[in-house]
Order: sequence, then structure tokens, then C-alpha cells
Amino acid sequence: MVDAVVAGLRGKLPPADDVLRQVPARARRGSDRSQVLHVEPDGSFSVVALISRPGQATSVHDHTTWCAVAVIAGIEYEERFSLDESGRALLLTGTGTDHAGTVSGFAPPHDIHRVTNSGATVGVSLHVYGTDIGRIGNSVRRTYDLPIVEPDEVG
Repeated sequence: MVDAVVAGLRGKLPPADDVLRQVPARARRGSDRSQVLHVEPDGSFSVVALISRPGQATSVHDHTTWCAVAVIAGIEYEERFSLDESGRALLLTGTGTDHAGTVSGFAPPHDIHRVTNSGATVGVSLHVYGTDIGRIGNSVRRTYDLPIVEPDEVG
């Protein structure tokens, strides 16, 4: 499903200004909370805008459902992790930088990550989640406050 949504979003992203007009004024400068734009009546998916200030980062977290992400303004730096064998540390498994126009997706259980606005301007991204975000409150299943082990430290 996530691959189909990602393919459907590519090349069809709205301008950032159109999205920003749909969120409260306080959120337009960057918010710690996601802004729900749409919940499908049957609860099958939700569309959420995330607006972040330069340098703002999410917690390290995973999700309750699949998600397609479209960056429509700014630059997002993503760090991906997995749990080590003991479950007491996070292993950095990859990083990536996404610019406006980038569309990607992921699905549990391999979706532990942290996203940082690494640009100099407010970042805007759209997230399509495969659930009713209004009903469950947010997409985060768990947050992780564990030591992070860089790849060259493993072994």
C-alpha cells in the first residue's frame, strides 16, 4: 500500500503556501505537533502536515502504521535505526537528506527513525498514514531514549 501511495504522490505535491494556509497561524512558523488536514471517513488513512523550525528534530520513534512522506518545503535529514541484540541500544543503520519534492515511505516494523529540519527555513512535509490519526491521537507507537551506536563502534 505504501508504495502505491508514494507513486501516487510523486509529481502531484501542493505548494507549501497552500498547505500552510490550512494550519493555524501558530503552526506556520514550526510546531511540535502535527496538523491533521484530512481523515478519511472510513478511517483508512489520514493526511497530516508537519511544520518544523530550522534545527528542530523529532524524538527517535517508530510508528503504528505505514506512512508516505512528501517534503514540500525545506530540507529533512533522517537517521534510521535498529535495536541491537540486547534491546538496550540503537544501531545507526542509515541516513538520508530529503529536499522539496522528495516522496518516500516506510512501514513497521523496520521504521525506527529521527527527522531533523536541517535547512535554514521552515520545513513543511505531508504525511499520509494508513490509519485514523484523529482516533488514535498520533502515529508514534514508541519513542526510544537509548544510547546510539555508530556503525564503526559495533563489534
